[in-house]
Amino acid sequence: MDDRMDELLRELTPEPRELEVDPWRRPVRFIVWGILLTTVTLNFLNLDMFLPGVGLILMYLGLRPLRRENGGFRVCWVLSVLRLILTLAADMAAATPFDGGSLAVHFYLAGTALQLTQLFALRAGLARVFDRAGAERRLTAVNWLIAMQILVALLGLLNAGNMGILGFALLILYVGIVVNLFKLPKALGDTGYALRNAPVHLGDWPAAVAALAVFIALTVGAYFGGIALSIPASQPFVPAADPELSHSLPTEAAELLTPEEAALFKDAARIQYTFREPETMPDGTKIELCTAVAELPGQRLLILHFFRYLEGGPKYGDGFDCWQSTQLTRAIRPDTGSPQPTGALVYEQKGETRRSSIRELQGGYAVTHGILLDDAGDRVSGNVYAPRDAEHVRGYVLYMVRAQKDTTLVYNCCMNFLHTGFLDTFRRGTPTEILRSGSAGSRRKIIHLTDFASFGEASAEDAGFTVTG
Repeated sequence: MDDRMDELLRELTPEPRELEVDPWRRPVRFIVWGILLTTVTLNFLNLDMFLPGVGLILMYLGLRPLRRENGGFRVCWVLSVLRLILTLAADMAAATPFDGGSLAVHFYLAGTALQLTQLFALRAGLARVFDRAGAERRLTAVNWLIAMQILVALLGLLNAGNMGILGFALLILYVGIVVNLFKLPKALGDTGYALRNAPVHLGDWPAAVAALAVFIALTVGAYFGGIALSIPASQPFVPAADPELSHSLPTEAAELLTPEEAALFKDAARIQYTFREPETMPDGTKIELCTAVAELPGQRLLILHFFRYLEGGPKYGDGFDCWQSTQLTRAIRPDTGSPQPTGALVYEQKGETRRSSIRELQGGYAVTHGILLDDAGDRVSGNVYAPRDAEHVRGYVLYMVRAQKDTTLVYNCCMNFLHTGFLDTFRRGTPTEILRSGSAGSRRKIIHLTDFASFGEASAEDAGFTVTG
């Protein structure tokens, strides 16, 4: 009997490890990890988008069992849900190839307000636990975290950018704060206050996987949905080149022009054009570029950029950025009465030839960011979107310029064409925005730079004025 009693007592006596279990450890550590992942970003591989979402899911899971403990934790839990929804909406908007500059600012302001409010609610919830346990409030790390977040928010509103030594000091301070935050579970456990866990219907891991799956699915869906919405409406089209242009322009380009555009070439004293050898992209897409220039009376030049896909097409959206020598200024188009360019995209779909517009086709002053220097000046740009089943895709852009001096000159025209692959535009905007930002990879970019001599057919050596811009 004595031996049996000893066995039963050993079964009822908890192991030392079980005695060390702290009910505050798991939820508070989830919260601290959530704070860490939502305040420190890694700006590569889209981790600055992915990690905050993971952090907010962890915060939600950490606050979920605490929501019935007191009002501070309950408010904090509700705000974690709102922050997760707001972050998901911001990432979905950023994943689409639309200009969301002003929208991003609103998301930032709303996210910052929710974050600071949540930190104050978290502090209130922790303070309530210490007070009810009759223990000293050990909230120094939380107070420093709130102060730092307010400072970072102000610096963000002021667009402080690279802060040098100040930024390094803030990083050191933040590391110290995080180290002390991880001591919170022990501080709460030492109070002896019993945690009243709120019931949950789904465990932490299933809930985390489900939330993360929804987050990824909706963001990726926004990416493909944005591309689909970017494809302009098309109309049936019958290519027909003007016979008078067949001897001076490539047939592939001439047959795409409207009668009004073709009429602009009638008064041309001379038409020159240069093809670029087809370029094969990493995904096998083969693109051919051509630039044609028609010399018109009054020192005017009609510039036609033509492109066609010999293999493949713009599955995820392509873009171009065109410019010319600085001694050429854009003139009013007689067919449209506007200095803005015209252009179109033509392709075959389901056995029918169709024509659509080029999205965001525009001209004006713009800045292209380079590695060492920025290039500013007059630009003509546009984004190329076509259905995924489109075949034999080709297009053009047409605009007019005028020489600033009535003299023979040698000038250049350039078309910078970007072919994007899967996720290349993810959170980076349209292909044109990628070109302007200078972040386009050279493996997917084609630069078609051409030199022409005009007004007297002078060579570069004999020209009365040479343009090198």
